[in-house]
Amino acid sequence: MDVFFRSVVGKLWMTIIALFALVLTIFSLLIVQSFDSFYTNRQTQNLQDLAEGLSSGLSASDNTQGALEMAAAFGVVHHTGMVVLDDQKNVIGKSEGKGLPSIPVDDLLASPELKLEEALAGQHPAPKRIYLQVGANDQKNPNASLQLIAVAVPMEYSAGKHGSVVMYQAMEDFDDTVNEVRFLIFVVGVLAFVSTTVFAFFLSSRVTIPLRQMKETAHRIAEGDFHAEIPVRTADETGELAASFNTMAARLNQLVDALSKEKEQLASVLRSMVDGVVMIDAEGKIALTNPPGERFLRDWKFEHPDEPAPLFPIYQQVVQTGQEVTEDIPLQGRIWALVMVPVIDREQIRGAVAVLRDMTQERKLDKMRNDFVANVSHELRTPLSMLQGYSEAIVDDIATTPEEHKELAQIIYDESVRMTKLVNELLSLARMEAGHVELFREPVELRPYLERIQRKFTNLARERDIHLLLEMSTSHNMVSMDPDRMEQVLTNLIDNALRHTPGKGSVTIRARGDKTLLLEISDTGSGIPQEDLPFVFERFYKADKARTRGRVGGTGLGLAIAKNIVEAHGGTIGVQSKMGEGTTFTIALMLQSKTK
Repeated sequence: MDVFFRSVVGKLWMTIIALFALVLTIFSLLIVQSFDSFYTNRQTQNLQDLAEGLSSGLSASDNTQGALEMAAAFGVVHHTGMVVLDDQKNVIGKSEGKGLPSIPVDDLLASPELKLEEALAGQHPAPKRIYLQVGANDQKNPNASLQLIAVAVPMEYSAGKHGSVVMYQAMEDFDDTVNEVRFLIFVVGVLAFVSTTVFAFFLSSRVTIPLRQMKETAHRIAEGDFHAEIPVRTADETGELAASFNTMAARLNQLVDALSKEKEQLASVLRSMVDGVVMIDAEGKIALTNPPGERFLRDWKFEHPDEPAPLFPIYQQVVQTGQEVTEDIPLQGRIWALVMVPVIDREQIRGAVAVLRDMTQERKLDKMRNDFVANVSHELRTPLSMLQGYSEAIVDDIATTPEEHKELAQIIYDESVRMTKLVNELLSLARMEAGHVELFREPVELRPYLERIQRKFTNLARERDIHLLLEMSTSHNMVSMDPDRMEQVLTNLIDNALRHTPGKGSVTIRARGDKTLLLEISDTGSGIPQEDLPFVFERFYKADKARTRGRVGGTGLGLAIAKNIVEAHGGTIGVQSKMGEGTTFTIALMLQSKTK
């Protein structure tokens, strides 16, 4: 029921009913009042005229008794009661009109509204309404009352004696008429209520059907159906509203499609970005991220589970200053460069956008470049200084004997060879790192190949009292590879092993494996510290930082070159070492051809 009264139909129905009830009530009051005034005035005037006429007739008649009888008969005809009094208020004549109820005459004469004293004094008071209690002896209705219109006029019934004529009429006819009018008004009200209700529902249905359609269409649009339309069936204001609603829905559909496409494009751009993007709203909560940004937040939570991400303190700084903030954030061995800028809407900061870029590789490349320049400078400074010093000794004739000249020339030659070797290895490494590794693969018989490399270091191992061993535990003998390049790798590894293995130690060249050929160079030397193992294949890295090279020592590029050669063959190279127990370098090659 509450829903009905809140609806347009209920409100329209209540408005029409209330308006009609108000109009009908005012109309009924006015018509009853008007009818009452008209009837009362007319009846009282007629009664006044009738009383005055009878009074004059009685005063002029010589036969008072006959005149009274005639007046009584006249009153009966006009439904009028009459009481004739002498100057002592004695009733000298009386008649009751036809159809009039019996009334208590004494109560009528005693009524102050009648103003009998004024009539006896010769005045002419106006007729008045008088209410008499007529049910005192009626046990069924003891409170019944009778409404009369009565008037008292003076009368001269004999010479020098003045009495009064009192005439009265009952108001029952008038009340019956008023009640009939009221009944008719009630009937009209009921009929009007029914017809108005039917009309209100008919009119409201005509109005509300398009409104309900608009409501249903609005719900469909709210649920995402932007193609919903309202049928336009009329050309009135409702039809124009429906057409405007359809136009609005069409434009909204176009706008939503444009926003959806723009959102998809933005999402695609964010997903494809290498940099992390994190958007923080005005409440300081993360509103949007892309995969790199999510990875940064996930890594931070993993490393710092009890600490908030560093974005939020920086966000507070951005909100306070309104300026861009840049900062480097180290996280799990990586360096992230953060740039956070405020999002300003109508001169108010509504949030911030943070861009995170992984700068680890760039910083590493910068460090490698700086280290490379420093190492090359260091490697070249020593031979250049020696070349300059010994050359000055020869020029200044400090060396006087042929033996001294020969010794200085030998030193200058060795240093020039060292510089040439360094330059060649730098050029070779640069070409390899640029991807220009040229391999000349050919089938190589593995055992003779390794035995030849072993023989190359036999004398050096004998001089240092080191056992150089060869172990073959693979059934594969033919291998496709570039023999010169691979010999360069093995030579470098064996040379390093011999230089770091003390006397009485051993260096083993080992070949094993079935699907993958494993070439191992193991020694029983001093070993490599655990903290240095991840960096042994970097350029110019030296695990033995206190070691002083010989005049024709290594350049620190051999392992880096070896790694590039092995990877060019499609293999991998790794190292295992323990301080005081030795080191093992392992080369893993996928066999391309084999012969059992």
